[in-house]
Amino acid sequence: RTVSACRHVRQGTIFPAMANGPLKRLVREIHRKSLWQVLGIYVVASWAVLSGVDTLGGALNLPDWFPSVALALLIVGLPGVLATAFIQDGGRGRVAGGLDLARDPTDAAGGGASGLFTWRNAALGGVGAFALLGFVGTGWVLFGGGIGGTTDDDPTIERSVAVLPFVNMSGDSNNEYFSDGITEELLNALAQLPDLRVPGRTSSFAFKDGGLTIRQIADTLDVAHVLEGSVRRQGETVLITAQLIDAQTDAHLWSDTFERELTDIFAIQREIATAIADQLQVSLSGAEQARLVGEATASTEAYEAYLRGRYFWNQRTAESIRTAISEFQRAVDLDSNYAEAYSGLADSYLLIDNYVFRTMPDYRTNSELGLAAAQRAVSLRPDLGMAHASLGFGLWMVGDWENAERELERAIELNPGYAIAHMWRAFVLSSTGRADEAVGPAQRALELDPVSRVISLVSGEVFLLGGRMEEAIEQLRETIGLAPEWSNAWFALGHALLIEGRYDEGLEAWLNSARLENLDVTIPTAAYQAMVRYRETGKPQTFPDHDRNPRTQIVMYAESGQPDRAIELFEVFVRSGAYGWAGHAHSLPTGDLLGGDPRYQALLEEAGITW
Repeated sequence: RTVSACRHVRQGTIFPAMANGPLKRLVREIHRKSLWQVLGIYVVASWAVLSGVDTLGGALNLPDWFPSVALALLIVGLPGVLATAFIQDGGRGRVAGGLDLARDPTDAAGGGASGLFTWRNAALGGVGAFALLGFVGTGWVLFGGGIGGTTDDDPTIERSVAVLPFVNMSGDSNNEYFSDGITEELLNALAQLPDLRVPGRTSSFAFKDGGLTIRQIADTLDVAHVLEGSVRRQGETVLITAQLIDAQTDAHLWSDTFERELTDIFAIQREIATAIADQLQVSLSGAEQARLVGEATASTEAYEAYLRGRYFWNQRTAESIRTAISEFQRAVDLDSNYAEAYSGLADSYLLIDNYVFRTMPDYRTNSELGLAAAQRAVSLRPDLGMAHASLGFGLWMVGDWENAERELERAIELNPGYAIAHMWRAFVLSSTGRADEAVGPAQRALELDPVSRVISLVSGEVFLLGGRMEEAIEQLRETIGLAPEWSNAWFALGHALLIEGRYDEGLEAWLNSARLENLDVTIPTAAYQAMVRYRETGKPQTFPDHDRNPRTQIVMYAESGQPDRAIELFEVFVRSGAYGWAGHAHSLPTGDLLGGDPRYQALLEEAGITW
């Protein structure tokens, strides 16, 4: 008591103005009301709210400014909560115990304080702050970003990544197939995700030795992020490094190194793909997570054979595809349940005839082998998009138009980023009399793999079949820009210019095609001039026989007024079981030129071509 009294006297002496002043009484009331505890609880609660906003922001797709607005609202609500705690047992217009902070206690008769700080107003203030926070969030979910949507002005830019070829660090060029294969496997895994745009293999691999900066590559492919890395193979051990880079800032968003046994290769790919999905905030369903990177085979030998097969298949020559067939066959011999290898085997058999130029290919044998391999792949892995794409193309080859389209649609449903499936669907639609419907899939394939020469060529042909000649010519010129040494592109451009009546330009393109095939240009020149004369005069023309792709010869004979020769070759197509290619030829001007001939009509009926 003595100490307390002395302290009281000393304080009253030193701070006479505060001894009985409003500030002193306010401090006493704050202690008595435990406002410090209320403040602490509010701070902890606010931290919990902000943490929840941060955690759920991605799932609800709240805008970037939402956490700041939430913080501001919580700060605004703080005075209301403190006022509520301060006056909770007070009378109307006065704080608890009759204390009026604005006046001396002896001046109590002068009326109540302002009605602003009442229990009702304080409660409404606190509740209002939280209600406004909830209202803004709900409004954004319903009318702004939406659950499952994106928050960026251009969501395709933010959730997009190019997978660049991983560098082979093994010191052995014979291991190039392995690093390329790992890259393609990661690309295919990420391309399955519907909310993530991943440029196709051809586009990504176009920059393998280009020497461009990350930003230049990203600008060309129209992506926001780039995944790059390296692979070192030493015996049965692999060392893989990977890093995800923000293309605009060059910042490394994620990186990791994996040193494992070769038997863990699928686990490494799954970890990398999952990490990229997490970094780009791509939500994965249970089914998507399960098939992101499956355990395709337990045999490392089979897996390596499969990677070699894809390596050679992507080179797209008759010789390389034959080698790919051998490698894929070895893979399925080592593991008879290897669905991806069966899909690769199907692709090889179905496409090899496109690269045989000087003789009539054995379409029936190869299409049957390809179709059987595709059916085996689908039976093993019904959820494998590439297998359904292979099956769809195989069914088109044998003239099962309806089921071909259904399988390709299923392939796209399972793997929406698989550019080849979109391209084949465009090709099937355009070659079955529905060129207008084919434009959308063709454009989608171009978006996914913008520097693929094959997709560019097919898109140009789709535009041509749909009568969109200017677009066709422009697209075919872009194809030549991508692959100036590819004879098919020059031939297609020459044919399009011929149809448009731009004969001089067309002849130049036509002869470029012949030169690239190492042909004497004399006969191609005569053939082109014969087609021009037939268009101008309507009189049948002739030109010397020469050794070119049979599909090319059908076009030349039909468009120079030689129906007998054209129908003779068309019959070989039909009798060899190449119904798909027969349908494609019919969709060209060939069909209009030969359509009145009963022999041609009989062949159409045999092939099931009804359009």
